Amino acid sequence: MKRTILLGLTLLGLVLPMIADQRPPVFVFGGKQFYVGMPRHEAVISLSACCKLSPPAEGEVEKESVPVPEGMMLGHMILPKGEPPQRILGAIYFSGGKVVRITRPMAEDVDSYNDDLVGFARAIKRTLVTETSGSGTSTVVVSVRHERINNAESDAVFFTFPNGHGIEIHIGTLDKPAKDNNKRDFVTMDETLN
Repeated sequence: MKRTILLGLTLLGLVLPMIADQRPPVFVFGGKQFYVGMPRHEAVISLSACCKLSPPAEGEVEKESVPVPEGMMLGHMILPKGEPPQRILGAIYFSGGKVVRITRPMAEDVDSYNDDLVGFARAIKRTLVTETSGSGTSTVVVSVRHERINNAESDAVFFTFPNGHGIEIHIGTLDKPAKDNNKRDFVTMDETLN
């Protein structure tokens, strides 16, 4: 009996700190943290210090007090205050008086109309569509590791599906520039079977 209690307390001592450390993921805008589940009112007030929402948070639906249908989200772009509205910092979505989704660009200084980037993204989508039969969801394991080969270093990102099919992306730097283009940085993307 004492052994069981001691084992239970030991497990609690190991598990509780891990649970306590599990905070919701946050995005930061204007030095303030935002997270899914945050009260709408609190998010709107915090954003007003640094940003403006488009459409404004007091949009027509809110002004008219029309109930939002169950499951429907109201989305607003987050724009910097005092700057031309070309730059979008992110987007925030509300439903049921709470934040239900937040987005932000992964990289700001990327030409989203670049043909190579568009082709790269479409290649990933084609592979994903194959795995999800065109629609729906699939579980994927994501792993990252640093690799060193004889003439380069790279960080590899692996997306592995339950059936063993996967996507492998290497983002790397050659030790010496390539002879054909004089560039050192590279990205490769391959489909894999594991």
